[in-house]
Amino acid sequence: MAGLEKYRGMKILIVDDEEDMCILLKRLFERQGLTAMMALDGDTALDLFRREPPDAVVLDVLMPGMDGREVMLRMRRIDPEIPVMFMTALAGVPGAVDAMKAGAFDYIAKPFEMAEMMQFISRALEERLMRRKYQEPQLEARHRDDELLQRMGTSDVILDLAATVKRIATTNFDILVTGEAGTGKALVAKAIHDASPRAAKPFVTIACDALSESNLERELFGHERGAFPGAENSQQGKWESADGGTLFLDEVSEFAVSLQARLLRCLQSRTVTRLGSDTPIPVDARIIVSTSKDLHDLMESGQFRPDLFYRINEYSFHVPSLRERKTDIPYLSARAISESNKELDKEINGFTPKALDKLLAYNWPGNVAQLQAVVRRAVLFADEFITTDHLDLELDAERRTRASIAFTAIDENDIEHGVPLKDHVRKHTSMIERQILLETLKRTGWNKAKAARILQIDYKTMQTKVREYKLLDPQM
Repeated sequence: MAGLEKYRGMKILIVDDEEDMCILLKRLFERQGLTAMMALDGDTALDLFRREPPDAVVLDVLMPGMDGREVMLRMRRIDPEIPVMFMTALAGVPGAVDAMKAGAFDYIAKPFEMAEMMQFISRALEERLMRRKYQEPQLEARHRDDELLQRMGTSDVILDLAATVKRIATTNFDILVTGEAGTGKALVAKAIHDASPRAAKPFVTIACDALSESNLERELFGHERGAFPGAENSQQGKWESADGGTLFLDEVSEFAVSLQARLLRCLQSRTVTRLGSDTPIPVDARIIVSTSKDLHDLMESGQFRPDLFYRINEYSFHVPSLRERKTDIPYLSARAISESNKELDKEINGFTPKALDKLLAYNWPGNVAQLQAVVRRAVLFADEFITTDHLDLELDAERRTRASIAFTAIDENDIEHGVPLKDHVRKHTSMIERQILLETLKRTGWNKAKAARILQIDYKTMQTKVREYKLLDPQM
């Protein structure tokens, strides 16, 4: 068994429906300095394979339910680079031969000597080390150079998204980016700009959902002196500022219908006319717009112009929700811990297995933005590892909100002094409204624009309510 020191710390996944065999091999591997995990069925094995990728898998061929061959095929779809080896009581079993043809690394016949098993496993680990030697620098360089992969993960859908971003970035197509709130649409827009020939020029963002109609018009198109009361100087708009670069209109669905015709004219003519002027100014800016709403529904209801939709949709990207790419959750959670450790001066080492299971089981309606907020709060209160008790998920928050709504005790003084019913209602309505606002702000990481969208109120109303109820971000 000489030479196993070089594999110290490498991780083996043992899969066998015979628990005694799993325990025997686990002890054998751990005595040699390896890390070992056990699974007694295929489903458990695949779950471990996804959550804690091993360096090699030792897998029994004949198991009840999902057999070893099917488990191996599913593992290869998740990560084909991890060697999977078979154990079988029948060395010539057709299933083992078929599995070898399908991509298994090797197989060993039961019963076997322990020394034979260690030689068997060392071949697989040596293969793993060799693949790492030649592949990891390439992968690290790719991830280091690709901001989108660093920020969003490396699931198949994100890898495909990143590859398409690079292809479309070299064109001058205007882009529509769709997806739920918190999925990373702004990251995609910035990645397109950064990979384009315009990368050295400005990337200018305007949040259409955070401004009133008049303010949006001024911010976007600019104005001349005297264009409106208080306009003492001329000022260029965001569109002009993006000349040579990229203009990103975030949540274009919030663009007032009265302004959509003007936006369309600018897109068609590639000119901008400031408020208070009749002179068009040529501007060379690529336009990227995003929306978390279905523009087809808005067109049917008359809230969005079809001609504008077809003009901005020269090419479209859809950013999948987090529940559609849950394999990114461990990576994104680990990244959020690292960032929160730096911000909060903590040294949290990760999640307990049950905490990670809870993250993976949750559907994340607030997507990556919600995940980051949940992990950030958990890091603040955790000591060494994040447990399930530290994870303040939306369901828990909603449960507390319902409890507070259901049990808002009536003040006895109000009863004694004969307070009218309408005043009771007004007082308790305010308490409920404050609690709903507070929980929504917490859920969105105190992003008032996103909270306003969730509650379907305008941004000004949200700001007024925040001041009225003295709702303060505890991190500020």
